[in-house]
Amino acid sequence: MKNELLDKGIILPSGEISKDKINLVAGAVTQPFAEMVWVTTGGDMETINRLTDVLVTMNTPADQAVM
Repeated sequence: MKNELLDKGIILPSGEISKDKINLVAGAVTQPFAEMVWVTTGGDMETINRLTDVLVTMNTPADQAVM
């Protein structure tokens, strides 16, 4: 069975996750998301700060363990 994550270098042969590959993926997704939020809110910093707070509070140690 072919393992695409290994083939694409996302998972290293040692079983570790390639941080370089993950950073590339995160960067490719983050910029368009940030631009969409900025345009959608009209640059309203109060709304952007509220959204940031929601995203930060979703990232708890308990949630990380589940992931």
